[in-house]
Amino acid sequence: MKRTVLSIVAALSVMTCAASCSGNLKDGMVDLTPPEKPGETEEFEYPSEYALNHPCALVTSADIDRVKNQVALASPSDPVYVSYTNFCKSPYSQSGYTATPVQIIIRGDATGIGEGKENYITISKDASAAYQLALRWKITGDTKYADDAVRILNSWADVCTKIDAKDNNQYLCAGFQGYTLGNAAELLRDYEGWNSTDQNDFKSWLRTVWIAKNEWFIDTHGGSSTCNLHYWSNWELANLASMLAIGIYLEDHALITKVYRNFREGAGSGCINNIVPYDPVADPDGHGMLAQSMESGRDQGHGTLVASMSAELCQMAWNIGLDFWGMEDNKMLAMFEYTAKYNVKPNGTYICTSMPFTHYSYCPPTCGCSNKSHGAEHEVVSDSGRGTIRPCWDLIYAHYRHAAKIDADKLYYVKLFADQLRYTDGVLTGDGGSGDSRYGSNSSAFDQIGWGTMMYYRGE
Repeated sequence: MKRTVLSIVAALSVMTCAASCSGNLKDGMVDLTPPEKPGETEEFEYPSEYALNHPCALVTSADIDRVKNQVALASPSDPVYVSYTNFCKSPYSQSGYTATPVQIIIRGDATGIGEGKENYITISKDASAAYQLALRWKITGDTKYADDAVRILNSWADVCTKIDAKDNNQYLCAGFQGYTLGNAAELLRDYEGWNSTDQNDFKSWLRTVWIAKNEWFIDTHGGSSTCNLHYWSNWELANLASMLAIGIYLEDHALITKVYRNFREGAGSGCINNIVPYDPVADPDGHGMLAQSMESGRDQGHGTLVASMSAELCQMAWNIGLDFWGMEDNKMLAMFEYTAKYNVKPNGTYICTSMPFTHYSYCPPTCGCSNKSHGAEHEVVSDSGRGTIRPCWDLIYAHYRHAAKIDADKLYYVKLFADQLRYTDGVLTGDGGSGDSRYGSNSSAFDQIGWGTMMYYRGE
């Protein structure tokens, strides 16, 4: 197990561009402190260091050991064990899985780029298989799963040259699937069966095909000119998650720092105070605090996606010592509670008929966007897609209850949703992961990694 500790000091000169980082970190300092802005008066507290104790993206050695212990007990009433048995049944966890790499990944309009249609579902499935096979190797110790995962990653690096489309939907793929690939590689980075030549080729592929897309989207907010909030939060969250997962795998100072700064105080929709644009309010029913997200008035399919992507991004940051979960006095928790309260259905019935809501203006005529016809004025929480489920609630509950030691009543609605998703039609199953039909029949089933019950459930 390798541990790299990075001190955070006020010397911007030690920062290097992502292109100059070759993989392993040199002894040195990394600055997460933002440059001063004219007229800025608010001071943020920044951590003194972060540590790369591999594996340390979405899953750590402690997580893996905890699952191993529960699997060994083999209790049919244990949510971790039951979730693990379902994980092993997933088509993306099977030895012998065959990848089908393509030269050009297309998500979005293929017109005008010499290709006939979208094909991104191929990388969605193969990236998920690489991750799940790598995780199954970590849990079981059986190298056949690691060998299959390595073959998947190598085959894509050998064949694929770019992600493309005529529109910006390609950046959703760059985010969601880049994030999954980065996590798969992080689990495999020390596997003896992945030789250094192939692994270096894969690292180069991640930089040129994936990180190049992620950074352009984050740096330019999707090329949106003067409208930094044109793209909804899930777009930036996906690209930040990809940058962080890959940055951890590559041990890249600059990528990790960029994610931290953009989440902490960036101008785009992936910044905590744009993901959650208003201060939390007291729950009218007396359970902690609630805060709507940027997408709460849009629809709940995307509102729950924001919760899921935020949770997995926060967990990766936490695993290297950066507390995204607790920023702004647990503002993310208030958003998770808001989203859970409105969408949870214990016993098949919603628990509320209305939610506190502050008017949100999305891309008004004065925002600077060239297209003046797409804006929206949100006056109430949207009921479109209400009840959408995503595999994040056991992760959220486990962090705030067991790591952050938050009082259970302040996690009331998160717990209800976590309890709900451990069951399918009354049968204990765990919350599932990529490709689970409960999360959709197309790309939505691959928007997040999941398996939160298996990896994070620790009881009450």
